[in-house]
Amino acid sequence: MSILPTIKTPPKASLADLTVLVYGKTKLGKCLAGSTELVDPSSGRMITIRELVENRSNSVLTMREAGRLQVVQPSAYIENEPAQLFRLRTQTGRVIEATANHPFLTREGWKELKDLTLSDRVAVVTEYPSLKCAGDTDDDLVKIVAYLTADGSLASGGSPIFTKNDPEVRMEFESAVEAQGDVCVEYASTHGTAQVRVRGRRGSRNNVSHYLREIKLAGLRSADKCIPEFVFELRPSKLRLFLNRLFTCDGSVEASGRVSYSSTSCRMVRQVQHLLARFGIASVIRDRYLKGALYGAELMVMAKKDVLQFIDEIGFFGEKAAKAEAVRANLYNVRAAETQIDRIGPIIFDRIRSIEPSGFEPVYDLTIDGSHNFVANDFVVHNSTFCSHAESALFLATEPGLNSLSAYQVSIQSWDDLLAACAEIAEGNHPFKTIIIDTVDNAYRFCTDYILRKFKVEHEADLAYGKGYALISNEFQRVLTKLAFQPYGLYLISHAKEVEVETRTGKYTRIIPTLPDKARKMVLGMADMVLFCDLEMQAGANGESLVRRVIRTKPSVYFEAGDRTGRLPETLDLDYPKFVEAFQAATAANPATKPAAKPAAAK
Repeated sequence: MSILPTIKTPPKASLADLTVLVYGKTKLGKCLAGSTELVDPSSGRMITIRELVENRSNSVLTMREAGRLQVVQPSAYIENEPAQLFRLRTQTGRVIEATANHPFLTREGWKELKDLTLSDRVAVVTEYPSLKCAGDTDDDLVKIVAYLTADGSLASGGSPIFTKNDPEVRMEFESAVEAQGDVCVEYASTHGTAQVRVRGRRGSRNNVSHYLREIKLAGLRSADKCIPEFVFELRPSKLRLFLNRLFTCDGSVEASGRVSYSSTSCRMVRQVQHLLARFGIASVIRDRYLKGALYGAELMVMAKKDVLQFIDEIGFFGEKAAKAEAVRANLYNVRAAETQIDRIGPIIFDRIRSIEPSGFEPVYDLTIDGSHNFVANDFVVHNSTFCSHAESALFLATEPGLNSLSAYQVSIQSWDDLLAACAEIAEGNHPFKTIIIDTVDNAYRFCTDYILRKFKVEHEADLAYGKGYALISNEFQRVLTKLAFQPYGLYLISHAKEVEVETRTGKYTRIIPTLPDKARKMVLGMADMVLFCDLEMQAGANGESLVRRVIRTKPSVYFEAGDRTGRLPETLDLDYPKFVEAFQAATAANPATKPAAKPAAAK
């Protein structure tokens, strides 16, 4: 019986029949506005992602299984070109600015911002058990700062004035000021309100004013006030004291069982919401308006569990303390207001209130090995992968990075693991249609280790001339070729690197996959598509510079790319559904598309 064909083999018409190499720059991650704040777990200090990327030193918080927060060090700090940002607001009042493709954790898994709707709920953190805050500022200074942050007149930048009718609170404030070596002068305002002016002793500086300038609180109007940086680093007992005195001035407790805090400074209200979360207290923020204009915000603690925890952990001082105790005693017989808080352990799923364009500016991102997510502005945000959207995908994960991605995956930690997975795939008793090796770079390293152990050498050069390299290449090619001949799509993911190419006329930089040279050429030779993920600068309607995340599919001297199917345009958006749409549209229009030239490889 002849084995020679009698008819031509038709071109492959499905992505599930192709071998695809996908590689690109690190800077293609989903991004956030530079002002986005993260917690430094080692101190409790708040740091913007812009500052974090510039310093490249601080650790951050990531979310592991069951909502467990863990301290990690980013493996990459990424600053990208300006991009369109969108402001996402939630029902509890949290706000974050991100690019349209930045994923957020929802009840249904990870979703990019552009796919979120007002019916979605996104995960936000309401407990921070992993912080190591050790700030030990003097109690009297903590009280003074809390009182003046809430009810102090500081705009003049001169002697601060404290306004409070509660005699017990006023007495404590004066005692704390005198402990700093200053004096207090009591008088009544034109409205009859008791006020206290802080002055330095005769011939001495005003120590309180000096300290307020040091912590950048002096000279601020009420609407511009914010909680000083040192407060975020205070150990729990000191932070508890600060919040107690802050709520004593600007907070209230109602007989219905609700605790609230108001300020004309919206930023400060958001800061208070975050600080309460450090004690596991969930709260809701509502904007306040006066004659149609924004006039500050109000924070409310409404769920019975949170109100009781607030009274136990934070509480009030002076006249409000007695009222809080009465509320505590009656709260078990009083139904707290409905909060619609969807709480699971240390996180809540917070309903989206609005998403709207917010600006165009440089954006930032982090790479977190293992979980690929981090906590920013209390949100859990994530870096997803292009290939995760492939049809019935199975990841052979050779490096961390998919733990928080909703995907079928097999952890590959050795070449033996990969061989076992490939054997089971070949049996065909599974629902998968696309096999993804992420990354093929690590797979090659596992193959190298496998050969070295097998022949009991430490380096491939320890074998006879060229034999070590040949054994590794042959084994690597054998397994990938066997996978490629299976009736499934095969996606090989690689990182990118820049190499300098020297010619007779000069030098230029070329971007290639990070595989060793021989392995790279072998993979390029077997791939039906080589997709280079890149950034493309474009001019906007008003002449502004726009950044587009793209896939390049045609060969260039400056990068490796190619499309043997001949079905893809030269450039398309880095979006898997659009990639599939472009391929299928070309297939439908011309099912017998002539194959394109072989992808170009580096000389």
